[in-house]
Amino acid sequence: MMNSTNDSKISISELYYILVALGYVATLVFTGMRPGVLGAFLMVLVLLELFLRGRLRFTCMADAIAVAFFAYQAISVIWLTLGGYPLDVYVNEFVSSTLPMVFYFVGKSLDSRAGRWYRLYLCAMMILGGLGVIFYIAAPKFYIDWAYAWSYISKADTSTMRVRMHSVVGSTCLSFIMVAGMLAGSYFLSEEDAADLPDAGGVDSPVASGKLGRRNIIFAISTIVLCLLFAIMANQRSGLVAAALVLVYINYLLFFKLNIIPKKYFMYEVIAVAAVFVAICAIKFEFVLKFWWRIISLPTAISQRSEQWVAAVNNMYSSWLGNGLGANGHRALGLEDAHVIADGGLVKLYCENGVLGFSLFVYLIVLSLSKGVRSIRNYYVEVGIIVVGLLQSIGSNMLAFQICAPVFWLAVGAVNSFQMHHEKRNFTSSFPSA
Repeated sequence: MMNSTNDSKISISELYYILVALGYVATLVFTGMRPGVLGAFLMVLVLLELFLRGRLRFTCMADAIAVAFFAYQAISVIWLTLGGYPLDVYVNEFVSSTLPMVFYFVGKSLDSRAGRWYRLYLCAMMILGGLGVIFYIAAPKFYIDWAYAWSYISKADTSTMRVRMHSVVGSTCLSFIMVAGMLAGSYFLSEEDAADLPDAGGVDSPVASGKLGRRNIIFAISTIVLCLLFAIMANQRSGLVAAALVLVYINYLLFFKLNIIPKKYFMYEVIAVAAVFVAICAIKFEFVLKFWWRIISLPTAISQRSEQWVAAVNNMYSSWLGNGLGANGHRALGLEDAHVIADGGLVKLYCENGVLGFSLFVYLIVLSLSKGVRSIRNYYVEVGIIVVGLLQSIGSNMLAFQICAPVFWLAVGAVNSFQMHHEKRNFTSSFPSA
């Protein structure tokens, strides 16, 4: 474990999402701004930082599998280029979906800094969500033109822009990172999380057990509610379903499984949610119907895409090796003799990595989830993020987006960490018991 002096310094990995969010915001002003290049540069710095601070440690089987999967995707450039693909397809896909695996080792070395990482992540989500709401309501002409230029909308008009909230990252990415934000917010639903803040003095200090603990509760509830709102406004089918599942998951764990919060507050929550739902139905029922029709159309969308998935699998370069990184992604669209585009992250992963590479990925996830579930009290946030990432990757290339992949791989690394970064938390609730 790192000493307290190093832990008190904010690392590049902790600032990653805030800096990338600001990079996306800058695209509104500077036409030459490339947030993907900024993200790749920051991840190289994160890798260098991990090396210099001695955090690239190998302590378990999962570490070896993670490195093997990274290496496999890296060398897949050989059969990708043999299949006739240009190198830029590989490079673009590598910096978007493979390079973010450096956050696996960020997760492994979080320890007592987990609370700070999640707090800064949520600050980035508030920036993206807040801007998204402003642009969604105000609908300024320059933003509509910008969204059209970035292919977030198909027509440059207000009604099309308001079908989904895109913020500055697009509705697909916004949906996942906000659902992950809901889980990150739940990290702070216990008094002891105050100990993760600078100068808190530990879990037994008056600061951690007093006002700071109650502030964490307010922070947690506020960020969960706001991230839920932003995920709903993104209006992605998989995101809406995932957000609903996360709400059930968080409530079950906190109120019943882990008993972190007294059960009487569950009734208060149910009453409040019901009141809000009835109010929305009374004021604007078509708003509710809009999202309901989106959710129930999910099975139809999966059925339609399944034909594409079968075609993609049947046109693989090699069932064992796969087609190579990027061959079945949208960056290969329009290339002559390109394989069928697999519009689904898990199918894409299989087609590009084949049986060998995909088996490494599956083995890594199974190892991680099995450990996380066995220690669910310590890793309920990370297990939730991993499962949500997998669920949303069924129909969307979620793990191929540079802004989505880091938090997923951080969660995978965290459940394989040097030591449980939550293990000293007793989950003494700041909620009054009576």
